[in-house]
Amino acid sequence: MNFIAPPGSQSPFGVLRPAIGTSFALVDQLPVLFSEDEQKLFELNDVAAFIWCSMLDAMPFETISDQLVDRGLSPARARESVRDALNQWLVAGLIVPHRAADFAFNALVGQTSIEIRASDAQTLHHLRSLFIAMTAPTGCAQTTFRVYQVSNTSIVMHDDRRVLSCAMNELAPTFKAYVIRHLLLAGDARDVIFHAAAVTSGTHGMLISGHPGTGKSTLTMHLLNAGFGYSTDDIVTISPDGSIRGAPFAPTLKANSWSLIDDIWPDVNDVPIHDRPDGHAVRYLDVEPNFHEGAIRIDWIIFLERASDCTLPVLVELRELDTIKRIVDASFAANGKLTSEGFRTLKSVVSHTRSFVLHYSEAADATVKLIELCDGKL
Repeated sequence: MNFIAPPGSQSPFGVLRPAIGTSFALVDQLPVLFSEDEQKLFELNDVAAFIWCSMLDAMPFETISDQLVDRGLSPARARESVRDALNQWLVAGLIVPHRAADFAFNALVGQTSIEIRASDAQTLHHLRSLFIAMTAPTGCAQTTFRVYQVSNTSIVMHDDRRVLSCAMNELAPTFKAYVIRHLLLAGDARDVIFHAAAVTSGTHGMLISGHPGTGKSTLTMHLLNAGFGYSTDDIVTISPDGSIRGAPFAPTLKANSWSLIDDIWPDVNDVPIHDRPDGHAVRYLDVEPNFHEGAIRIDWIIFLERASDCTLPVLVELRELDTIKRIVDASFAANGKLTSEGFRTLKSVVSHTRSFVLHYSEAADATVKLIELCDGKL
């Protein structure tokens, strides 16, 4: 396959190539592109067809523009035609970057080792902010991501196939969502993926679950400030052997939480802001000093119920059956269904823990109550 490499060109598009599975053909004498990934046909006008065929011949972008001028376009119109075609093809996934991605790190997501490579330091910094545990690249990862900045767009390649394109400020949240869906949720069908934070107190572990808006991440940050260890603030994997591991993502704080922790996390407003596709602005906090690596033993499971009229926090203990029901309601599995083995795993885990509903209003008060629980005072 030919690479589109414009020697000496200052084009913001750099080196591009047709995406794997993209074919050019004439159908009824009309030029079309077929995308195997998108399962779509894209019709080209004469100018776009000329640009595509010229790129297949590895013609520099400036030369393509010059030849369009020779064909009757104004210089401005020729440059605009090349730029618009490349932008449209990038968004459609018909062409992809192909150049060095020398900035890299490794991370472990569930049981999958991944290598993330970026075309520049700024792009890598955006992605590093997602993770707590990272290592130097070894070349032995099970799967590889390459991320490029092309014009104003971030292009993500997964094992040489384009899987995402978005603005730079959306890159980290969009990438996290992809990794959760395609690596964590597509893992061992026997695993139970529980939507919960996980913290540790010494050798003891605690899971904290709650519907959006109940303050799970804010409470997690208060617990870390009180000396708890950190495993995850969002997702835990419960494996068939009963081992429990947190997804090693940094705590995610939405905009309405920033002011709630600035007294215990003074530099929160200095942390870069990322834009999620759902419209929420978020910050990823670096809590590496608190990070607990590896599996954790769970002693308590807490389900949050937040109410403004709750003057003092109250813990209400749950039966095993109610606990399992709540976990099932807040869990996922690779095939979308909880297996019998997964149910038995949950039963075993729950039988060795104490579970509570925590009714509370203020995170600071709830933290004191949970410390009392960990200290055996409740």
